Amino acid sequence: MEKRYIKEEKQTPVNYLYDTIVAGGGTAGIVAAIAAARNGAKTILIDRYGFVGGTMINGAGPLHSFFNLYKAFPGVEKVQVVRGIPDEIIERMKQKGGSPGHLEQEKGGSYDSVITLIDWEIFKEVAFEMLEECKVTVLLHTMVADVIKDGNRITGVIIEGKSGREAILAENVIDTTGDGDVAAMAGAPFIKRHNTTSVGMPFGMMNVDMPKLMHFLEENNMVNQLIRADKGSETDDVIRLGFELKKLPLFKEYMEKSGMWGPLGFSLYEGNYGYINSANLKSVDATDTEELSAAEIKLRRQVMTLSRMLREHVPGFEKAYVSWTPVGVGVRLTRVIECEHDMSLDEIVNGTRFPDEVMLYGFHDCAPRIMIKDGKYYGLPYRALLPKKVEGLLVAGRMITSEWDAHMSTRNTVSCMAQGQAAGTAAALCAKQGCQPRQLDVDKLRGVLKEQNVFLD
Repeated sequence: MEKRYIKEEKQTPVNYLYDTIVAGGGTAGIVAAIAAARNGAKTILIDRYGFVGGTMINGAGPLHSFFNLYKAFPGVEKVQVVRGIPDEIIERMKQKGGSPGHLEQEKGGSYDSVITLIDWEIFKEVAFEMLEECKVTVLLHTMVADVIKDGNRITGVIIEGKSGREAILAENVIDTTGDGDVAAMAGAPFIKRHNTTSVGMPFGMMNVDMPKLMHFLEENNMVNQLIRADKGSETDDVIRLGFELKKLPLFKEYMEKSGMWGPLGFSLYEGNYGYINSANLKSVDATDTEELSAAEIKLRRQVMTLSRMLREHVPGFEKAYVSWTPVGVGVRLTRVIECEHDMSLDEIVNGTRFPDEVMLYGFHDCAPRIMIKDGKYYGLPYRALLPKKVEGLLVAGRMITSEWDAHMSTRNTVSCMAQGQAAGTAAALCAKQGCQPRQLDVDKLRGVLKEQNVFLD
């Protein structure tokens, strides 16, 4: 059947005038908005959900990683590589009882030497407080429907929410949507890389007998990651737990059908266990509505099947029940926006440094198979946040880095947070100086970042 089109002519009211628009209030977007506002930019943050935090508080679990991988290399110094606003968030979480802080792994330190756990509900509270303090306007339940351009420069966005269709004009825009929605609409070149990875759906269970579970796992030599800490229980001190569920033949058969692995879980409170890396589907294009919807339905079915299997076959889960699932599927990779620099795996594993680097990072999600050599850390150049062919636009988060093996480092939570601080600070400086992101003096940007506790060694 021939495709049909509807031609529309609309008048959209310009209801907002800002210096910086941050599209997407997820892992990178929150930090970008705070950084932009603190550096003097009148900032507005847009998100499609009724909260901020995105994937980071919808199944990402522990944050990886504020530190280098020092435990994999005897004698290497422990270095906190990511500081600045991301670490300030953790400190404020600690003050409210929402995080035990940065904890060393007792087992599994060659994957990530330090794990940072957070209470997701307290994170939302802290994030909103920090955004309010620096006077960021937050629009929730809002989607970017289109962009406004003057030649090849983006000058604003069209949004749609409960108030209908509205326009926001701004000096610059930061795309932290994850899927690169704004950059794609603006005409930035991109490739789709969903066929290199999978989407997943973690879940949490309550009423888990953690001491009984630990006894079973240790008796069968299944534990591969572990952190113990005080969580207010007389019998349960396990706060981070990864184990090899595939050692049980029944689970091996079921999990290998879809590529499931893990779990790498966490347990902030007594009787709770969050199962990460559970339901899994390969090659799903999460920018396609029908594909995403079908994946959501199938993954939720997998979650319930796996939870029943745990109750029936793993000691400690007998009386457990599913207490949470994320607001949507966990997406690792869809569009990769073509930027002025594309990080390679070679640059990452060799700890490459750049004259225009705006953050450092020392974690790779495939460790210990792929590690940054000698417990070092690499730099991310400012150019990696600059899309080609579009002015007035910065990108940050999982939409950068096209090579899958390299992306498995840059897409991680703490990396995205650090990218957000760099992009937000750059946007504010551009608005203040009346220049485009491509023309910004990177040395000045780096100087401001250092003043604001970003570690650039």
